[in-house]
Amino acid sequence: MVKSSELIRIALIRSTKGDLNREAEVIVDTLILLVESGALLAFTKSILLQPPEEIVRYQRFTLSKKDLLENLRKFISVGAEAKNIRRFLPSPKVAADWDLILSPNANYLEALWRDQLIARLATEQINETAGKIMSHILRIAAASKEHAVVSSIHSETVSREQITQSFDCLPEHFESYLKLLLDDPMFLLEEKAGIAGGMYVCPYKKVFRSMLIRQAENLTQILYENTGLRIFRLLLEEGFHTWENMENRLLIPQADFRKTLPQMLASGFVISKEFSKAKEFNVDTIVCVFNVDLAKIARVLIEFAQHCVRCLSSRCELEQFPKPVLALLMVFYVTHHATEYLREFGVTCVFYSRRLLDQRYRVETLIDEHKSKIARLEKGVDDATEDQAEESEDSMDPLESHKESVQALQNSLTPAEVNQLSTLTNRLSKLSSARWEAETAWFIADMYLRLHHLAKPQKKD
Repeated sequence: MVKSSELIRIALIRSTKGDLNREAEVIVDTLILLVESGALLAFTKSILLQPPEEIVRYQRFTLSKKDLLENLRKFISVGAEAKNIRRFLPSPKVAADWDLILSPNANYLEALWRDQLIARLATEQINETAGKIMSHILRIAAASKEHAVVSSIHSETVSREQITQSFDCLPEHFESYLKLLLDDPMFLLEEKAGIAGGMYVCPYKKVFRSMLIRQAENLTQILYENTGLRIFRLLLEEGFHTWENMENRLLIPQADFRKTLPQMLASGFVISKEFSKAKEFNVDTIVCVFNVDLAKIARVLIEFAQHCVRCLSSRCELEQFPKPVLALLMVFYVTHHATEYLREFGVTCVFYSRRLLDQRYRVETLIDEHKSKIARLEKGVDDATEDQAEESEDSMDPLESHKESVQALQNSLTPAEVNQLSTLTNRLSKLSSARWEAETAWFIADMYLRLHHLAKPQKKD
C-alpha cells in the first residue's frame, strides 16, 4: 500500500525529462483512470487490520484531480528529485480528504489476465483478427461489475451491435470470424438464446477446462511420450476402462503400456477405482477400472509449475556466473576446501555480471535520451533544459555533441563484454519466457479449480 501523493511523485521522478507540468497532468489522469476502472483500490485509511465488513466504509472510487495536481506542482517547484520527495506532503489531518491509500486490486488484475489468455487462445486457434474480435468481446463484457470478477463462470452477455460499435473499422469477414469462434472446439464463444438473437457469452468454465486439458496433454507427452498421451486421451474421451480394454483399444506395445500406466497412476494423471461383481469383495469378484480426474490433474500441474518456477529462478541466478568461473569455484572447493574464499569469490563474480547488466541498461538509457534530443534538435524544437542551456554556451554544435555522445556510449563496452552480455541476455530471455509459461500453466490450473468448485451442481431434495 502507498499514499497517492507519494506514488505520483515516484512516477514523476521516473518519467522522462521534458515538460514536467504536462507530465504531471498525464500521471494524475492515469492514476484517476486506474482507480475508477478498478485496477487500483483507494481507501481513506489502512485496511490491513480491518474486518471485511468494515472495509467498504473506507473505500473511495475516485480521486481529487485538483488537489493531487496542485501538490505535485509544488513538488516540481522545489525540484522533482528523490531528495525532495518528502517536501510538501500533506499533514495526516488533511490527508484523509484526498491523499488516499492505494493498493492493487488482485481480482481485477486476474480477470485481465484471464481475458488476455482467452484472446491469445483465439489467436492461436484461428488468427490475429479472431483474437482481436475476442478481445473486444471480453472488454465489453468486463464493463459489467457483476461478471468482471475472476470468480465468474461466464462473461456478461454481449450483443452483436455492441461488438460492431466497438470497432472504428469493422474487420473484413466479420460474420465468418464470429462463426469460427462459435464453432471452435475450445468453446471460446457461445450464442445465447433469445428473441432478438445475436447475443454472445464467453463460457469461462468450458474455456479453462479446454486450456487445462491442453496443458495436461503437453505435460503428459513430455513425461510419458506418445504412449502416455494416448492413454490420457482415451480415458478423457470415453471414461472408465479396464486394463484389458485399454490394452486392446490402444494397440501399443505391451511392454510400453504396462510400464507407462502404473507410472501415470502413481503420479496422479490416472486414477483407479475398484468394484465388485457380487456382494462378496474378493479377488475373483473385483474389477479395477481407470479414469481421469481433471481436478486432481490440476493440482498435479500446480505442483509441477511451482517446482518449475523455483528451478527457473535459481537457474537465472546461476546463469550470472560465467562457466569458467563455475569451474574455478569447483577447483577451489575440491582442492582447498576454502569455503570462505569460495564465498567471497562467488559474490564478486555475481556482482561483476550484475554490474555488466546494470552498465548496459544505463548505457541504453543514456543513448535513448541523446537520440530523443537529437530528434528534437533536427525538428527544430527548442528544449528548455539546463543541459541544453549549458551546451548552447559551448562552441560545439549541440547536435554534433549529442551524436558524438551516442557514438562514445556505443563504444563504451569492449567486444568481450558485448559478447558476454549478448549470451547472458539471450539465456535470461529464454528462462524468462519459460517462467512465464510455467506461471501461465499455474494460473490456468488454479482458475479451473476455482471455477470447478463454484460450478458444482447442487443436490436436489
